[in-house]
This record gives sequence, structure tokens and C-alpha cells, in this order.
Amino acid sequence: MKPFIERLKSMLSAPKPAADPPSAGDPLNYDQFIHLDAEDLAEQGIAAAYRELTPQLLQYTRSPIEVTEEIDSDSGSYAVRAAELRFPIWGRGTSNRDGWQRATVAFFALVNANLKNSSHKFYALYGGNDLGGLFLTEEEFAAARQAIKKQSEWPWVPVDEPPHYGCPN
Repeated sequence: MKPFIERLKSMLSAPKPAADPPSAGDPLNYDQFIHLDAEDLAEQGIAAAYRELTPQLLQYTRSPIEVTEEIDSDSGSYAVRAAELRFPIWGRGTSNRDGWQRATVAFFALVNANLKNSSHKFYALYGGNDLGGLFLTEEEFAAARQAIKKQSEWPWVPVDEPPHYGCPN
């Protein structure tokens, strides 16, 4: 009966998304991958994602910076703030087509602002709905870029520079 129940559970569980296998010799530990989804971040999800990331962040810093959201439903504006940093995501003065990218840049900048005195930095992997991140040392980052053949699979640092915002293509 137990094998039948296990088989039934596997048939009823949600299918796992198809993904390209990592490049041969890939030094990244994908068990540590933190899925983010740029769309979720851009739709007023930065503070929630930051709170979810805080337990991992506490491994690298003692007191994470507080992140707050500024939401104005009347004007459709959304921004995030932490200490002296402020990132407009949607609203006056922003392009409606680059919100996902601005949210990605903001999130990684906020996390990395916490890591100034750490041996690690928070690097992006992939982008869009597949966006995620890994905490890596400079050496791990360099080793990954050397070992991984496909540039689209390299870890990267989001920057506020259109059109690719730092994402390797």
C-alpha cells in the first residue's frame, strides 16, 4: 500500500519546471539558490522578499538595514527605501516597461548595502520570472564565470544601466 500512496502523491504533486542542467564543471551550489522572480519584486514585493531573505542575510551581517515601501495607489507609484537609499520602481519619472529591472536593481542594491563589511556579496542568477540570487565570495564569483560556458548562466550584479541592467547576454 505504501508504494501506491507514494506513487499517487508524486502523480498529484505540482510538476517541477523544466530547467537547463547546469554547465559541466559548474562550481555554484544551487541548493543555496534563492528564488525571487522580478515580476513579484516589481509588484510591491521587495519588502516581503527582503524579510524572507533576512535569515540568510543574518549569516553575513549582524543588523540588516530596515527596508520600507512607499506605495501611492492614487498615482500608481511604488518605491523602496533603506537608510539613505531610495529606489523608484513605478510612477512619475519612470518608464513603465523597465519596472522589473528597476526592482531587481533595487533589491540587490539593498541586500548588498548590508554586505559592505562581509566577504560575501549577493549575486543575481538568470532574470525575469526565473530571477534568483546566491551569496558568493569574489573567488566563487570569479570561479563560476570562468567555469560556466554560457554567459546567460553566469552570476551577475544588477546595475541601473539599461538596456541589460548588468545581466550577461
